[in-house]
Amino acid sequence: MTQKTKSLKQRNLLIIVGVIVVAVVVALVVILLSSQSAVGELATDYSAISQERQDDGGFVLGSPDAPITVVAFEDFLCGHCQRYKEVVDKLIEDFVATGMARFEYRMLPVVHPGYSRLAAQLTECANDLKPGAFWNAHDAMFQVASARSFSDSSSRTFADMMNLSYTDLLECAQDAAQVDKDILLANQLNVTGTPTVFVRYGDSFPQSSQFGPRPTIEQLALLVQAAN
Repeated sequence: MTQKTKSLKQRNLLIIVGVIVVAVVVALVVILLSSQSAVGELATDYSAISQERQDDGGFVLGSPDAPITVVAFEDFLCGHCQRYKEVVDKLIEDFVATGMARFEYRMLPVVHPGYSRLAAQLTECANDLKPGAFWNAHDAMFQVASARSFSDSSSRTFADMMNLSYTDLLECAQDAAQVDKDILLANQLNVTGTPTVFVRYGDSFPQSSQFGPRPTIEQLALLVQAAN
């Protein structure tokens, strides 16, 4: 083999290696951009919808005059809950924002003994550190949990999305106890999985939906319309 042939082969090999490196870099950039787009800005504006808390601290969205409240026990890390959020979003858009119903969110950690509870505590703390931010935090936490497997870095991503101090969030989470109150209510109602939906009429104790634990938006619409 001549020196010229060797040089040609080496050059071709370098070109091939270069092409592979470029392809890998492009793939990594695509993955990074897609993950960033999956956890981005929040779309829903809750500022025009009434927000309050039940006597035990449960977070409620919607007019106090609405005759029915849809109560959902969910875990941010629960895949079924993440998919059911489409139903909840439609409920809020069609019936909560229009004053016909309220939505009450209850945190029930069932997926992971540590991270499910932490996600709930961080969401509560977002509201403690920035009063009135719970529902944006609710959406942000679902985005974070849906985009990738929840880990320690997910907490920092959530803090960035909410424009809050990561250190302050973690410190607050050490004492955040709403999740314990929600677990207590879930135990009283014999809730074992998520999502599980109940309904309140006025200030009554939650009761099972006639359509089961996971009603569709069409079934929820029937309940809301019947109550109104």
